[in-house]
Amino acid sequence: MNLKAAILGLAIAIILWAGYAVYAAYTLHPQLSAQWGYVDEKTTEIWLDAELSKPLLVPASISNLTIEFMGVPIAEAERFDYSPTGRNARLALAVDNKNLVRALVKYFESGQRGTVNVALRGKLLGVIPINTDIHQEISENILGYLNLSAESKDVAGGLVKTPALVGTTFDWVGEEGGNAVLTAHIKLYNPNGFAIPVGNISFEIQANDIKVGHGKTTKGVVIPAKGYATVDVKTYIEEDSLPKVWATHIRNGEVSKVKADVFLDMTFMKQSYRIKLASYEESVETDIMGELNSMLNEAFG
Repeated sequence: MNLKAAILGLAIAIILWAGYAVYAAYTLHPQLSAQWGYVDEKTTEIWLDAELSKPLLVPASISNLTIEFMGVPIAEAERFDYSPTGRNARLALAVDNKNLVRALVKYFESGQRGTVNVALRGKLLGVIPINTDIHQEISENILGYLNLSAESKDVAGGLVKTPALVGTTFDWVGEEGGNAVLTAHIKLYNPNGFAIPVGNISFEIQANDIKVGHGKTTKGVVIPAKGYATVDVKTYIEEDSLPKVWATHIRNGEVSKVKADVFLDMTFMKQSYRIKLASYEESVETDIMGELNSMLNEAFG
């Protein structure tokens, strides 16, 4: 066999193989799924699994995959398990829990508007570069989901009723001493026929038996008879506690037990009362992985 014939044969083999690779990629019909991997206070693993209908027979590698939120790197590819002759592949993403908290703080500082950037770098056939960048704008009003309320109740033998907690809104303030600081605007209604002085409202929040926040009023108010008043409560969220709460939440199957006790200091007939205005204990459930799998099924199902 002369050199020209050898080169021609090699070229034909490469063309046929490349044609098959394109055909195989087009007809793969991959079944994609996601699941939680290893989780601790520092890192959360997400495993993305692909089941292929046939081997692709194309060497592929990922040299770098990073996800940034608000300019903070929050996740990267930890490993990519793939064989050209295999029918299964797995990509393990490692989420930095503390960086995720930092990114959320920056998100609130930016008025709950931000950007997610995904950068993928890899190679096909060992030489063809893969360079993909994805940018997604986000403007979800997370603080809008926070709302406390409570009905009025009798105190002092029924002579007076506590103010009803009508509703709560939150504004971002900033950071202070390792805490995220919010202002809770608590709207109260006085059902009594006389004014009620409110000296202080305070509360403490726990998640999975971990203290994550507390708050107290900056100044008291007087609620007019059959009227309304808004009390501002300075609220501190302990940032260092959040990664541990998150890890416990995931290990519990995306379920957390959240408790909040709200206390009210009020004065009636020169007598001071400290009253538990509201007490919450709820199970907060998320379905992050279910939503992710639904997105994968819609995109590739």
